Amino acid sequence: LCTLRGKLLRSRQRPPAQTTTITNHNHRGSAHAPPINAPPTEIPGQVAVGDRVRLTPDQATGGAIESVLPRKNKLSRGAAEARTEQILLANLDLALLIFAAQDPEPHFGLLDRYLVLAEVGLVPVVICLNKVDLGVPPEVAEMIAMYEGLGYPILRTSVVEQTGLVDLSQQLAARTTLLTGPSGVGKSSLLNFLEPDAGQRIGEISAATHKGRHTTTGVRLFPLHTGGWLADSAGIRELALWNVAQDDLPAAFIEFRPLLGTCAFEDCSHTPEEQGCAIADAVADERIHPARYESYLRLLEELQPANSRN
Repeated sequence: LCTLRGKLLRSRQRPPAQTTTITNHNHRGSAHAPPINAPPTEIPGQVAVGDRVRLTPDQATGGAIESVLPRKNKLSRGAAEARTEQILLANLDLALLIFAAQDPEPHFGLLDRYLVLAEVGLVPVVICLNKVDLGVPPEVAEMIAMYEGLGYPILRTSVVEQTGLVDLSQQLAARTTLLTGPSGVGKSSLLNFLEPDAGQRIGEISAATHKGRHTTTGVRLFPLHTGGWLADSAGIRELALWNVAQDDLPAAFIEFRPLLGTCAFEDCSHTPEEQGCAIADAVADERIHPARYESYLRLLEELQPANSRN
């Protein structure tokens, strides 16, 4: 148990760092795609789950955190009411995005929000379709096949039928992973399979600190017996974009990338009313799924300044 010291103790949420161009997008999608403007490696002004820190041990109190080392990446969301950043996890190797085949019905608009944040943050993802023992409705199977066709890894899991769990464990081994998704999709069941004593350990931590889960992000990070770390987050109800520039949004949809720069006009916003838009033409020709295009339009509207929407 450690306390914060100095500037870290007094730190509050700061405005997002100025962005810089990152070009290493050959991990997915077109290798020739325009780069996304992503945050540079930052020197944090506050502590987040997953941070590496320097501390001074103290036998009486445990210790004091003196400073936070630069982060390689982070996955954040916006807190709409306070207009601040909520860091879900820092220094992660993977985001495991869990949705249920049904009960609850998967919300693919929310999945697209996760994917945009991950693409901009340069965070690899695996999509996990859980509760497949309940059956996969045809419309869900169609959407999952679409994401798989885009190059996103898909796991199909069921704790009831013991399906896909070995593959899941292998994906997480020796990695720092954020396990996240909506409420009710079976994250706790998967977590209990991966680490049977995780609930006991979380309870022990809460008893030692006399505190429950963090009131904003609700994230606990603990070691996996296979190596690596797993961060379990509370169910996500809303996922506001954070530090996503409007100009970066098209490239965050990986199927858009090969077409960017081929529209009739350089300042094309890729909306239906734009003339000569290669993206809109690809939607009309069914080369881009209409649901993905709808997600893009919704997010674009959110990112536009208020006066341009009126």
